Amino acid sequence: MTKPDYHRFDIWYVRLDPTEGSEAKKTRPCLVLQNNLGNRFSDVTIVAPFLEPKEYPFVVNVDPSSDNGLDRKRGLNLSQMRVVAYTRFLSKLGVLEASYGLQVQEEIAIELAIFNR
Repeated sequence: MTKPDYHRFDIWYVRLDPTEGSEAKKTRPCLVLQNNLGNRFSDVTIVAPFLEPKEYPFVVNVDPSSDNGLDRKRGLNLSQMRVVAYTRFLSKLGVLEASYGLQVQEEIAIELAIFNR
């Protein structure tokens, strides 16, 4: 398989199975979180899955649009970030709008307990 050309904040269908325990399962839309230099040189990347919308401090609720390709409102669940191989990537849906960028960064900081001081 040829490595897909994915970039930070792209949304792709990613095959998450096999999984264990409470990990996000199935093939799901996922947001590429890793920086583009890492994406270029590594065979793995960091993604977060879109699940059901929730009002949690580690979830970014995203409305569907022609840019992002989502079929309905979904919750980007940053508590489920994980590393995946490029062979799990199936097809590109779209790109997350820049208007969500700061919120994604803030929710990652909350999930990983990274605070600016």
